[in-house]
Amino acid sequence: MKIYAVAGSPVFHSRSPVMFNAAFRALGVDSHYVRLSAATAREVVASARAMGMGGLNVTSPFKTDIMGYLDGVEADARQVGSVNTVVRRDGRLIGSNTDVAGVQGALGSAGFQPRGRKGVVLGVGGAARAAAFALVSAGARVILANRTFGKARDAAQDLGCEAASLDDLPKALKEADLLVSAIPSGAPVVDPSLLRPDLVVLDALYEKPTALIMDAANAGCTVIDGREWFLSQAAPAFTLFTGLPAPHAHMRKALWKRRGDSRRNIALIGFMGTEKTAVGEALARRSGLTFTDVDRRIEERSGASVAEIFDRSGEGAFRRMEQEEIDGLRLVTHQVASCGGDAVLNRANVRVLRNTCLSIWLWADRQTILERTGRTDERPLHAGPDAGATVETLLRERLPLYAATSDLVINTEGKDAEEIAQRMWDEVRHAFGD
Repeated sequence: MKIYAVAGSPVFHSRSPVMFNAAFRALGVDSHYVRLSAATAREVVASARAMGMGGLNVTSPFKTDIMGYLDGVEADARQVGSVNTVVRRDGRLIGSNTDVAGVQGALGSAGFQPRGRKGVVLGVGGAARAAAFALVSAGARVILANRTFGKARDAAQDLGCEAASLDDLPKALKEADLLVSAIPSGAPVVDPSLLRPDLVVLDALYEKPTALIMDAANAGCTVIDGREWFLSQAAPAFTLFTGLPAPHAHMRKALWKRRGDSRRNIALIGFMGTEKTAVGEALARRSGLTFTDVDRRIEERSGASVAEIFDRSGEGAFRRMEQEEIDGLRLVTHQVASCGGDAVLNRANVRVLRNTCLSIWLWADRQTILERTGRTDERPLHAGPDAGATVETLLRERLPLYAATSDLVINTEGKDAEEIAQRMWDEVRHAFGD
């Protein structure tokens, strides 16, 4: 199985996994798509390399910075000055840009022809640069507007368009035919009085209507659903990943389908030595959720250590106790559960975790795992003279299982438990009403 991801900060809100996994299923592609939360573009690339990912989609705030850490960048992405798609080719990570196609597809869905028209683009990040490039390439006159005029000026010089500050919006929008917002926060920056019925409005944010989109609708503007941009950039990315035509209908159906998420537990999964217990304890302190360590619960119930249970009763007995503990998560809420590294081997466990928990996969490479775990003879399944080779083999075998179970991946390399817990809570706290 190949693993792909969308990488950003924050990234838990992204619906890319829903769309890409639906596409993989539709075409019978043996791949799975996850979310990767990272602090820097450098960390994104390091994680992709370490985990052997087949490719990435890149979202805010890494679309520009990531270019400096890749093995190569295609000409289209260099022209735009940002990368939103990364593909592994012969072991090398190569960056491309499909956001331009995303903008073109979104405008096409509304029948908007850019040539000879005037467009205003808000922002200077990767998505804004792609929107400006798409419009300039199609023959439109473009004004790139940003809160900091210097940043808008520099980006506009690269893209062959004009620049303005947000204070200049009344003048810029006076004769505009199109307004595109690529401001990551979705903060209201456009006075509703500037919006006219003959204006076409597109916002890159698609999760829910932004202030701009609601104001535009109230003003009678033609509003283009941001999901059209999202789908139109995802389809060529799918083809870059797989070499296959994208199944548009399946991707659209998955993207437009909305489901409420009632999961109110967090499960930490991952190999031994990924700091699940320490992170879980830190997360519980930070969030006010109750912490449970599945292995500790088993030891408390049985009056024996995990190693002793293996010795006396065998692995089967331990797995039955583990399944009972994980099954108990169906009956509780607001728990942080640290699960054993092998919990994902049991399909019943995976079903419970997927249905009742936000499952977060903590990653570390072989060397870090060995350094953190110390004496491997204390770990029943990983003892032996060549522990490193054993860990490497098991880690690679379980990558697909962790990927298929997880809602979010965090690389724990070079981070302490408190830092990891903070990143985790920043990503998922909204699911708990915070």
